[in-house]
Amino acid sequence: MDEIAAKAVYIVEDVERDPFLRKKAHRMLGCIHSERVEVVDDAGLNAAAIEHQLNSLPRHGLEDDIRAVVILNRFRFDDPPEFRKAREEQFPELFRNAMHKLSGYGGYDWRDSGSPEYREKTGCVCQPAYQLHTIVGCPFRCAYCGLGRLHNVLLNVEEFVGRLDGLIGDGGGQTLYQYDNWTDTVCFEPEYGGSRAMVEYFAQKPGRYLELYVGKSDRVDFLLDVDHRGKTVCCWSLAGETQAERFERGTASLQERLESARKCQEAGYAVRFRLSPIVPVRNWREENRALIRRMFETTRPDLVTFETLRYLNYEAVCSSLDPEALDPELLEAMRAIQGQPVGYGCEIPDDFRREVYGFIIEELEATSPATPYALCRELRSTWELYAEDFGRHGQGPDYYVCNCGPTSAPGHPLLCGATG
Repeated sequence: MDEIAAKAVYIVEDVERDPFLRKKAHRMLGCIHSERVEVVDDAGLNAAAIEHQLNSLPRHGLEDDIRAVVILNRFRFDDPPEFRKAREEQFPELFRNAMHKLSGYGGYDWRDSGSPEYREKTGCVCQPAYQLHTIVGCPFRCAYCGLGRLHNVLLNVEEFVGRLDGLIGDGGGQTLYQYDNWTDTVCFEPEYGGSRAMVEYFAQKPGRYLELYVGKSDRVDFLLDVDHRGKTVCCWSLAGETQAERFERGTASLQERLESARKCQEAGYAVRFRLSPIVPVRNWREENRALIRRMFETTRPDLVTFETLRYLNYEAVCSSLDPEALDPELLEAMRAIQGQPVGYGCEIPDDFRREVYGFIIEELEATSPATPYALCRELRSTWELYAEDFGRHGQGPDYYVCNCGPTSAPGHPLLCGATG
């Protein structure tokens, strides 16, 4: 696993009591470096959440020395409702942000984005789905993110996988399950064991597929000999050279990510890419053109999705990123809408964002016209603007495949022939 410099490490007392989990924790501690390692109960973890402000994590920006708080935690599957309620009342910081899972609850989580209510509220197109989460936090230090400040690692992932039959049931039509977009999971492997357990589980499940979010890592060698039986899709997040080097600190380089994708494809995994988020640097057109061409020279992805930077207004962009490295037209466009209401999460103005998307679509069509593509969490009006382009691949806002769509598994009719 990646080496982690930690501000503090907290081992939940139930982990220390369990021989299997204790052994795993101490195996992972060989790569986690901190002068402060404590075994804690609920009260101690609640106090740590307050001390380190774990429920309010700012973006990394370009800060050089960010040391994570690491929690070696466990899922709690069988607590009765009254006990959970009592814990929440006594230790509220463990429950303040459910996605952080400090409480040990969750993991099989519903993504509501894309529900009729979501689409009505935001105007954005997405697809709701169940997702799998066993780690929150990432060793990387992308300037636009804050997940490097907390690593909450739920160690009993094998038990979680053992309960998936009961959680998934008949699936309700869902065929593809994403794991784990709250981290780049492979950064914790193979010591953690979650990725192998997931891949081997889905290898045995007819009609069910796993999307393994490799993200911005290249740590895949441990996957190459796993008997995945064609049931796992590996997905990377890619960016142009300036963005990857300047704003995605600690990540694998673009070439390293592409090389790891090539190795996985040769090992029989389906490969997908996200251009996510696209940060328009000064030469974003040239860099993204080169990125797309290198992507198809190295691999044969069955699908590409893309989105621009979001959730950062003009002030946040200037404070978190280096304005001198950004496209001046982007900065001027964002400066011009200060104080105005914007689409859900879409702080980059519509016209500029759509200019980026039009360029990406043009390059994808020129480089690999058989490969389908999709927008990630975008306005219906943006989909409609490029309806002719999407239509060439049978795509539209009400019927499309994307990286983590609940029915976007290999074999979907819209993917047939995409990698030929």
